[in-house]
Amino acid sequence: MSLVLLMLFLLCGCAFEDIDRRAFVTSIGLDPPKAAGSKYNLTIKISLAKGDPESIGSDFVLLHVNCNSISEGLDKLRSMSDKKLEYGHVKALMFGEAIVKDDISQPVEYFMKRADIQKIAYMGIGKPSAYELLKFKPKEEAVASSYLFYSFERSRTQSPYVYAVPLYDASRRILTPGLDLTLPVMEYERGNLHVDRIALFHKKQYKLELTSDESKLLKLMTTGFRDDTFALKTKNGSYSITTEKGTSSYQLAIGNGGATAIVDIKLRGTLIERLGNAEAVTEEVKLPIMKETKAQIESQVRKLLIKMRDEGVDPLGFGLRYRARKFHHAKETEEWNGIYPRLKFDVRVSVKNMDS
Repeated sequence: MSLVLLMLFLLCGCAFEDIDRRAFVTSIGLDPPKAAGSKYNLTIKISLAKGDPESIGSDFVLLHVNCNSISEGLDKLRSMSDKKLEYGHVKALMFGEAIVKDDISQPVEYFMKRADIQKIAYMGIGKPSAYELLKFKPKEEAVASSYLFYSFERSRTQSPYVYAVPLYDASRRILTPGLDLTLPVMEYERGNLHVDRIALFHKKQYKLELTSDESKLLKLMTTGFRDDTFALKTKNGSYSITTEKGTSSYQLAIGNGGATAIVDIKLRGTLIERLGNAEAVTEEVKLPIMKETKAQIESQVRKLLIKMRDEGVDPLGFGLRYRARKFHHAKETEEWNGIYPRLKFDVRVSVKNMDS
């Protein structure tokens, strides 16, 4: 009994922090430093709780500091708040354009090692800077950074241009041979947030940014989409086609004469609008329009695949598919590096249910 009392006496007390002594960080941004001698300008967005849960609008505080490392910056930010900073609610990791063009693998590796940052936090590139994206405050936002988070979430099923990349997937794409990283580009301009482009990387190295139309085609080839619209120009005029569903799959054909990626794309949609002085849609013109749609999408997809191949980026994972089917793992990456620059593409598009 005396031993138990002694042990209770030696206990230092409870380390629990009341909720009013905690500051919940909802997003983190990295930009180039604003002063010489530093590597980053680190920004955190802290959500401020409200007494009335039915009130509209989010309140937050932005803290930012110049630092030589992320860990150093977070330590400095601790001294700028009278509360304990909690990172378990971080939903968005935003990077300035100059940061991703340097070496994105270092911050990704750091965040992956942080046990208190969720691996499902979404990543994106902020234009003109990550700070401007975190400063963005739409009127309909209920909780700080919820607008960014739901923009990422919606991109999975609703956006025809981009798809969300969580932290764990970004790390996997950087480390896995035969698979490359993609990140959505989020641009703040004149009070609006535009998310319609994808940036491509070869491992940790930034390569290029796709246009909106190219991003749409890449989204089609990766995750597919629903309720998207294609503008089509034919000899009979211009038309607008809504695709109810778009899916894609591919196969690799390896032979002595080289390698070919056979890409199958299936679209089911409706011809909903004729533009300008386009000819009215009748049964006689519908079939030529379907054929023209097929030919144009095949041509555009093939050009995009060649462009990505020539830049040395592989967001579709052709190399990973090749490695998964080879037995000699010691040489597979080297073999694929010699095959990919000469890879040919056979794109096959089918368009169905185009009712006027």
